[in-house]
Amino acid sequence: MSLNRIDTGEAAKPLAQLQELNESKKTDLESSLLKEALAISNDKCNSLIDKQNTLIKDLTTKVRALESENDYNVNRLSESVSSAVKEIRSLQAETRSLNNRVATETSQAIKRATTTLENELRKTIQTQSTEVFAEVKKELDESKKLLDSTREELRVERGFRKFLFWATPILLLAQTIAIILSAL
Repeated sequence: MSLNRIDTGEAAKPLAQLQELNESKKTDLESSLLKEALAISNDKCNSLIDKQNTLIKDLTTKVRALESENDYNVNRLSESVSSAVKEIRSLQAETRSLNNRVATETSQAIKRATTTLENELRKTIQTQSTEVFAEVKKELDESKKLLDSTREELRVERGFRKFLFWATPILLLAQTIAIILSAL
C-alpha cells in the first residue's frame, strides 16, 4: 500500500512507473536531439554540396575557356605554319625563276662570247655568274634563316601547348584539393 501526500492527497507512484516514464521521456529527448542534429547536418551537407557544385561550375567554365584558348592557339599556329609554307614556296619559285634567268643569261653570254672576244667575254661572264650565284646563295641563306626561325617558333608554341595541356589538370586537381581542405 502506498502512502498519500498530505498537501495534494495523491498516492505515490511506484518507482517502476517513474522509471518507465523517465525512460520514455529520455527516448523522446534523444529522438528530438537526433532529429535536430540530423537537420543541422543536412543543412551543412546541402551547403557543402552547393559550394561543390559552384566550384565544379567554375572549374568547368575555366576548362572550357582553356579549351577555347587552346583552339585559338592551334588555329593561330596553323595559320602561321600555312603562311610560312606559302612564303617558303614563293621563295622556292623565286629561286627557280632566278636560276632559269641565270641559265638563260649564261647561255646568251656564252653565245656572245663565241662570236666576239672570247677572253674578255669569259671574264665578264665569270664575274656576272659569281655575282648572280652570290645573290642566289644570299637569298637561299635568308630563306634558310626564315625557315629555321619559323621552325623554332613552332617548336616553342608546341612546347607551350603541351605545358598548358598537362599543367591545367594538375592545377585544377591542386585547386580542388585546396578547396576541400579549406572547407574542412
